[in-house]
Amino acid sequence: MENDRLLGAWLLKSFVYEDVRTGERHEPFGARPSGTILFHADGRFFALMTPGERSVPHSEGEQAAAFQSLIAYSGPYRLEPPNRLVTSVDIAWFEPWVGSEQVRYFTLDGDALDLVSAPLRLPKAGGEETTVFARVSWRREKSAAPPIPPH
Repeated sequence: MENDRLLGAWLLKSFVYEDVRTGERHEPFGARPSGTILFHADGRFFALMTPGERSVPHSEGEQAAAFQSLIAYSGPYRLEPPNRLVTSVDIAWFEPWVGSEQVRYFTLDGDALDLVSAPLRLPKAGGEETTVFARVSWRREKSAAPPIPPH
């Protein structure tokens, strides 16, 4: 099965926004982000990404900031030739994503997985917007448990 090469858990190594127009790069979750993606044999995908250095929120404002500094979503996924990963989002931290298809383009090299988004529009200070690619790099998590074969 085509999806077999992605099965398992992957740990986040880097998360960068690259401005489509200028090429300027920005690490929204810092130089050492934290996160995991899971590809299950039943065709389900789950992702959680946060800044690597987070503190316990004590105020309502800090709680809101903590929520705004994460990405989490899940849903069935499929691979489309030659290198498209499509997730049909059925639950997400950001409600507008629910019911959407999130498309990423992947490169797999051994235990390294790189995902690149289609161009995304993001708000900037002053009410402006910018268009970026999200570039996310993952490394396969080494597990002591043997893999569970698909049914």
